[in-house]
Amino acid sequence: MERSRIKDPDLAAQVDEGQLAWHRYVTPITDHYCREIAQRDYRGKKLAYWGHITRHNILSIMVALKQAGAEIVIGACNVDSTDDVAAAYAVVQGIRVYGWQGMSVADYRQNLAIVRAFEADYLCDMGGELCEAYLDKSPPVKGALEATMTGLHRLKKHALPFPVFDWNSLPMKDLHNRFHVGDTVWPAFSHITGMSLFGRRVLVVGCGPVGKGIAERARNLGAAVYVADLNPVRLLEAIHLGCEMVSIEEGLARCQIIVTATGIDDVLREEHLRRIKSGAILFNAGHSNHEIDIDWLYRQPHQRMKAHIERFDLDSTHVFLLAQGSLLNLAAGAGPYGVDQFDHYTAVMLLGIAWMFDDLPDDITPGLHPYPAHLERVIAELSVKIRSSS
Repeated sequence: MERSRIKDPDLAAQVDEGQLAWHRYVTPITDHYCREIAQRDYRGKKLAYWGHITRHNILSIMVALKQAGAEIVIGACNVDSTDDVAAAYAVVQGIRVYGWQGMSVADYRQNLAIVRAFEADYLCDMGGELCEAYLDKSPPVKGALEATMTGLHRLKKHALPFPVFDWNSLPMKDLHNRFHVGDTVWPAFSHITGMSLFGRRVLVVGCGPVGKGIAERARNLGAAVYVADLNPVRLLEAIHLGCEMVSIEEGLARCQIIVTATGIDDVLREEHLRRIKSGAILFNAGHSNHEIDIDWLYRQPHQRMKAHIERFDLDSTHVFLLAQGSLLNLAAGAGPYGVDQFDHYTAVMLLGIAWMFDDLPDDITPGLHPYPAHLERVIAELSVKIRSSS
């Protein structure tokens, strides 16, 4: 097994004690559990992580588990969301890492195969691909976490031979998806494009928690917001948020900025992309970087405008794509903004892994299960206590 595949190990030098101390300060909940879990004995525990390689995931929780003695292998679940400094720092800490920003699809698939070659007993997955890769392991892994709706859609197609704990459905994850993702997407958009939202027409495709948060925040920033969704209940919610419901075809023809937030592949296909208003800016905020049919787009004439912006000429129209279709708040080297907003998110992940390491209850059967509610509650109680005393 290759020791690591990252962009540049020397980038680890960019992480100093001051940065680590500040990271601990702005994420007090995760830091509390990191200090506690780093003192445990997790020698012999083998974890494979397939997720975003970002500083809020790596500088704290993965290092704490490593300090407790766990053997960890990390792979990037997205071709563009890796923070190469965080990846290098993890390698210096003795964690094997496979991922870098700007990977090819071939690199991505090779990295997944390398991570699968590690005989992990526990999985922490974002997108379901790691769990899917481990379906043939014998004996099966002891337990896994899944964090995304994309992953849940994928895993529901299989008869799982091991338990997978769904933390995408937690109320706390719902809060993160709605408020925190929405709050971090638009700073990334402005950083990349140099544009504000005032007076612009924005189409949000998908009005689940992520889409609602994006729509609400765009409206607060001065945009006229339109929402397309197949679920009539979600469309009613959008109306209550002050948005206008439209068919996807109408929204594509009218709006200057188009955001996908469904967690499902191929939501915008060739027939949709050819109808987009000329000059519209297109980006994704869902987990999958194939919500937009980028394979088709990249077969069309295109050119790089600047970092993370490409123009595509589609016969009589043209569109601009941001971050190659990867989720904008983590990709494109522009974020994440609001690292403190990931504090509950990383705490949920860390406690879920530690709970599995501490031996699962005997009555847990293979298949999808809810994430343990008592863990979410203790995190919320600590958060309330910290905020009330600050």
